[in-house]
Amino acid sequence: MPDVRISRRRLLRHAAATSALLATGGAFAFADERPMPMRALGTTGLKTSLFGLGCHPLGRGKLKDADAVKVIRRAYELGVTYFDTAPSYGRGRSEARVGEALAKVRDRVLIATKTLARDKKGALAELDESLKRLRTDHVDVWQFHALADTSATDSILAKGGALEAAVEAKKAGKVRFVGITGHADPTVFVDAMKRHDFDTLLIPLNCIDPHHRSFEKIALPVAQKTGIGTVAMKVFCSGKLPAQKIVPAEACLRYTYGLPISTCIVGADTIPYVELAAHVARNGTPMPDEERAALRKATKPHSPKLEWYKRQD
Repeated sequence: MPDVRISRRRLLRHAAATSALLATGGAFAFADERPMPMRALGTTGLKTSLFGLGCHPLGRGKLKDADAVKVIRRAYELGVTYFDTAPSYGRGRSEARVGEALAKVRDRVLIATKTLARDKKGALAELDESLKRLRTDHVDVWQFHALADTSATDSILAKGGALEAAVEAKKAGKVRFVGITGHADPTVFVDAMKRHDFDTLLIPLNCIDPHHRSFEKIALPVAQKTGIGTVAMKVFCSGKLPAQKIVPAEACLRYTYGLPISTCIVGADTIPYVELAAHVARNGTPMPDEERAALRKATKPHSPKLEWYKRQD
């Protein structure tokens, strides 16, 4: 059996290779690669690409509309079928760019967006604005965004809460499935999954996660038992793991892709990053337990200070 232990030197060498590849604009021969893996989105009956495009970075004002559209369309060309956005990403800019890029292939992709409103009236109003920007009459997954504590769940499930908006929107054909998102505390999502049968769950899952308020250890097992479609985010810990040369991007992707998830949304605002995420999804080999353990060991000294999105107490 080959030695799969990862030394600090080896991690840095792989990080340098990845950086060099990205700097040259990517050099993947996709014609010779395997197809994009497809997985079930929980019990929804939908299939999704393993690599989903996280469109938060595509809402940035410094990014030109045309360049953002090119990134989205390149992801689609490489087999991505799941696109995650939100009205709060660039004050609607991300949604508008997603709508423009995917208008001609709308029936071949899944579009997920969100609402920060906790009440029925506010959520419905936000949904209608999202639909206009996305140039569609429905979204495949509508998510209650950024649940930081159980009080947010209380508000959503209360009389006159946002869940009533979701029920009404589903009857009207504006929403197909309903999910929840957040990254502060995994116990919030365990509680939410026990209180309502949501269709999807969007949570941070990466190789630094297991050390502090672990979504992998606490929320993911419950999601597996309930059959909820689990969507991973923050695969690079907001870019910090590769940027600080703690873990190379490719290893981060392989770690999260190997978890029992439906899809992993990777935030990207350049074509080389899209191509890297697609290349690893299409050709990455299963990560041995020893290698997974080595990545967790490499990240432990940096937890929880790099996980700015989690509760630190």
